[in-house]
Amino acid sequence: MMASFQEACQMRDRLQTDMQAASEALNAFPKEGPMNLTPDAVKFSPEFQEASAQYRRAHDALRRFNLVFCKVFAKELRAERRARRDAMPRISKSA
Repeated sequence: MMASFQEACQMRDRLQTDMQAASEALNAFPKEGPMNLTPDAVKFSPEFQEASAQYRRAHDALRRFNLVFCKVFAKELRAERRARRDAMPRISKSA
């Protein structure tokens, strides 16, 4: 069980940082062709497979965390979104 909303947010931020780092490592591999795909020779390399596995682990950890986080702290997340939305400047539609 998560102790507080702030601690849970810190954990979420760490997991997102880990996933971003794994994503950047995976995107560092060369891509080619008009669709910018990773060549099969690169996909079968141990380095790419390890980077891909690391990304999958980071993604799964964040997904599992969010399943619980969003249910336990639903009220706090709504309040956080509402505060962000209310802080945004209003754009008038009169022209």
